[in-house]
Amino acid sequence: MPWRKVGMMILAMVVPAVVAVSVLGRPGTIAFVAAMPACLAAMDGGLKVSTLVTLVMGMAGLLSLGQPDMALIVAPLLGAMVGICGSFGLAKPAIRGLLTWPIFTSPILGTGQMPLMFLVFLLAMAWAIAVVWLFGEVCSSGAEDRESEPYAMVFGAALAIGLTVSVWVGNRYFGEHGFWFPLTFVILVLPPHGQLFSRTVKRSVGTVIGTALALLAAAVTDQTWIMVALGGISLALGFRMLPRNYTVFTALVTVAVLEVLALVSSVDRLALERIGTMAAAAGMTAALGLLGGGILRLVRPGALEALQETGVEDPPVSGQRRRDSRASASRAG
Repeated sequence: MPWRKVGMMILAMVVPAVVAVSVLGRPGTIAFVAAMPACLAAMDGGLKVSTLVTLVMGMAGLLSLGQPDMALIVAPLLGAMVGICGSFGLAKPAIRGLLTWPIFTSPILGTGQMPLMFLVFLLAMAWAIAVVWLFGEVCSSGAEDRESEPYAMVFGAALAIGLTVSVWVGNRYFGEHGFWFPLTFVILVLPPHGQLFSRTVKRSVGTVIGTALALLAAAVTDQTWIMVALGGISLALGFRMLPRNYTVFTALVTVAVLEVLALVSSVDRLALERIGTMAAAAGMTAALGLLGGGILRLVRPGALEALQETGVEDPPVSGQRRRDSRASASRAG
């Protein structure tokens, strides 16, 4: 990824989080919860689509905040939303929109000052979208695979099941950081659907490598400024590696996340939970992928081969999608 685009993503996602956390403390992390999906969805589907899916995720998140039973009701509805969006070639920005929704199911954000938190959410979302627009990166991620659209509801149903199960298991067995289970699952099921299994393997390997590096860094030093610097550098380098090496990207992002969370928790405990949630998410993703693949093979033989042969189209040199794309920048939103 060009350094200019890496800088844009850091500016869009990290700056509002730093400001909000500095002012509000831990509840200020909601700025990152809003800015990250808004930035990524704008790069995938445009400004209007990004605003819509991020707002839906935010409101669904507030319904889930401090309400584990409500989270189990909201999760399958979000999966259905992704399936419907996928039918129009917008599965990727829809999943980006709910990427950080699992964080609402954890106690990290707290349940106080909800009107203020939602205001911060809106401001961070607007900031991220504005940064993407100013840098000219709207709809710059390439068009979605057209072959996925006819089968979007199958994958939407798998997402709904997996998201619900992962939220329940994460809250019940993984404690404060149980959100990592559904969060990892959502990342694994991003389009193109034909790369589901290969992406799961790469992310699993990258997570193990990143966790080992974070443990090594913790054994060398526990200085706060060093952990923060290491996390920031790892995040920037991780984005730089996309799309060349997904395994290295995952390893570096894992280091960044663990180093930041190590400021409020033990690295050893975080590492154990991270590996556990990654293994659980990978196993469930593989199982649901096999189930969805079996359904597709029964409904339409040859569909799986078509999905595996195609993928997200590369964007033109200008960074904008071709106007003949089904998910192009010329589409409303």
